Amino acid sequence: MLANLQKSLRRRLPHHSIVYAHARAAVSRHRLPPGKLVRLDEVEKAERSFLLNQSARLGPIFKAIGWNEFWICIVGLPIGRRLLRDHGDDLKPMTLDVSALFPRGFLRQMQGEEHRKYRKSLNRAIKPDDLAESTRGLEAIATRALARYAATEGEHHNAADAYIATLSTITSEMMIQLFFGATSGTEAFDRLMAGYRKLGPYGLVWNITAKQEEAFAEIRAYLIARFSGDPAQLPPAMRQSVLGRMVEDGMPDAVMMGNLIYMVETGRYDSYSLFRWLTKHAADHPAMLDRIAQEDQAEPQPGKSFTEAFVLETLRMDQSERLMRRAQRDFVFDGYLIPKYATVRVCLWESHKAPDAFPAPFHFDPERFLHQPPTGEQFAPFGLDHHRCPFGDMSLKMSVVFLRMLARAHTVTPLGDGLPVRGAYHWEPASKFGARLRPRALPPTP
Repeated sequence: MLANLQKSLRRRLPHHSIVYAHARAAVSRHRLPPGKLVRLDEVEKAERSFLLNQSARLGPIFKAIGWNEFWICIVGLPIGRRLLRDHGDDLKPMTLDVSALFPRGFLRQMQGEEHRKYRKSLNRAIKPDDLAESTRGLEAIATRALARYAATEGEHHNAADAYIATLSTITSEMMIQLFFGATSGTEAFDRLMAGYRKLGPYGLVWNITAKQEEAFAEIRAYLIARFSGDPAQLPPAMRQSVLGRMVEDGMPDAVMMGNLIYMVETGRYDSYSLFRWLTKHAADHPAMLDRIAQEDQAEPQPGKSFTEAFVLETLRMDQSERLMRRAQRDFVFDGYLIPKYATVRVCLWESHKAPDAFPAPFHFDPERFLHQPPTGEQFAPFGLDHHRCPFGDMSLKMSVVFLRMLARAHTVTPLGDGLPVRGAYHWEPASKFGARLRPRALPPTP
C-alpha cells in the first residue's frame, strides 16, 4: 500500500525537468515545441501510431511527458539527422547505466576524442572476412536449436515462452561465438554461457545489482585469463573473434572489455526480439518464406538477396524504434527552445513510415529493398550519426542466417496471434504469439 502511495505521489509531483522547461520558457524569446503534455507511457501502449499521428497534427517537433519527465519528440530522418549533427555536443546519448561495472560506460555515450578512440578500435576488430568464415558456425547454431524445438513440441506445446527461450539460446550462442570465438560444446562456451545466464537470467537487467556485478566480474576474469598470452596460440575461432582481433593489438583496457561484455548482453536480447519479429512475418507470409527456402544456397551478391531484404523490411516495420538523448544545456532548434534536462526522442519507427520514402508504409514488402533501395535519409535501422551501431552488419548477418535456416528446414504456423504489445524495451508480437515448426519438403534441386 505504501509503495502504491509513493508511486501515486511521484506521478502527481512534476519532475524537475518539467518545472525547468516551463521556467525557462517563461523567460526565453523562444517557445517550447507545440503539443499538450500527454503521458506517452500510457497513450503509446494503447495506440502504437500515436506519435506518428501527433506529428501529422503538430509537425515534426512536439512536446510530451514520458515516465513523468519532459520529452521532446522528433519525427523524420532528415530533421533528426540535422539535430544530431548541429547539436551533438548539446545532447548526451541515454542508455543503460553500467558505471558500477566499468568506467566511462557504453561507447554510445562517449563523445569527442574518447569516442573516436574506442570506435576505431572496434572497427579494426570487425573483419568482413571473419564474418563470412563464421557463417557455417552460425548456421549450425540456428539449425540445431530450431530442430530441437520442433522435435520437442509434445513437451512445450509451442508455448510462446518456449519459442522465446529457443531464440534466446540461438542469439546467445551466436553472440558468444562472434565476440569471443567460443563454440558450443567447449569448456570456454560453457563457462561464458553460465556467466551470461547469471548476468541476465530473464532478459536484460536495467538496474544493476550485486548479482550482475558478480556475474560481470566472473566473465571478465575468465576472458582475460583465456586470452592472455601469445594470440597465435589461441584456437582459430578465438583469433578471428572480435576480442581475438583486439588482443592482436594488446589486451583491451577495462573500458573496452566492459563494452564487449555488455554488447553481447544487450545484443542477445535485441537479436532474439528481432528474430521473433522475423518469425512473425515469416508465418504471416508463407509464400515469402518459400522463396527464401529456395533461394540460391550460395551467398548472393550484396543487395541481391531476398532474405536480406526481408530482414531490412522487418527492421523498418517493427524493430528500429528510437534514439534517445538528454539535453545537457538549453539550445534552440528550428525556432523552438530545447531546455536542459529534456529527454529528446528521435522517432525511427515513425520516420520509417514516411509515405514519400516508403509507399504504402504499413504494407510488408521486402521488394522495396531490391528494386530501389532507400537512402540514408529515408532508412536508418542502426542509428543516424557517428554513434551508429558498429555491429549493424553483424546483426544483419545473424538475422539472414537465422531466417535462411528457419526457411530451409521448416514451415511456420502462427499460434496465439494478436496485436503487437509494448514490452519492457521494445514493441513485440502479441504476448501469446508462438510458432509451430513443421519439416519442409523442398522440391529437388534442378
